[in-house]
Amino acid sequence: MKKHIIYLITVLLSFTSYSQLLPGTLDVSGFPSVSQDISDLVQEAGLDDGGIGFESSFDATLVGFTLDSSRDPVFGYTTTSSSNCSENVYRYKVYMHTTGAPQNIKIEARTTFNSGIRFPQSAAYDGLSFKPLGPRDLTPENGGNYILIPNDGAAAIKVFEFIGCREDIPIQFRIEANSLAMAGISDMTVYYTVVGSLD
Repeated sequence: MKKHIIYLITVLLSFTSYSQLLPGTLDVSGFPSVSQDISDLVQEAGLDDGGIGFESSFDATLVGFTLDSSRDPVFGYTTTSSSNCSENVYRYKVYMHTTGAPQNIKIEARTTFNSGIRFPQSAAYDGLSFKPLGPRDLTPENGGNYILIPNDGAAAIKVFEFIGCREDIPIQFRIEANSLAMAGISDMTVYYTVVGSLD
């Protein structure tokens, strides 16, 4: 009877340690500066901007997420970010929201299928005959079309997900204003939240 209890405890401990995600670093570089003349917005009373107010270049903002290097507490050796990403593959979901966005302004974002660069290019996971999470690819929400980004942290929306570490994922922004938008200068902040899982 003791053998079975010890075995059960060992299995539970192994599962618990495996389910813990390693610490990682989110890197975001660049954000377009938005400027639009009020005469481009209001053509007639009560009508919204007929066209696209502003659309950034496709790679104006680059996002990446990699696992940090770590030090083994027992043996004392240091593993690199590259080896941690190769040996520990998770599904990462990226959510976005803004704060401080002006009223009557729509802020949208998108990326494309398999955009960005796998990190590292080749991982131990790639050699598995059965890949439990699927290939190390990136999948955008909404088929790669623009997604409205809420101006509320409690309503953050998933924009894309990827398997394994990835760098230089381009984010394209589109901003539209309607005729009620106030003229002036505004500063807004875009937040990215990364959620890692094993399923």
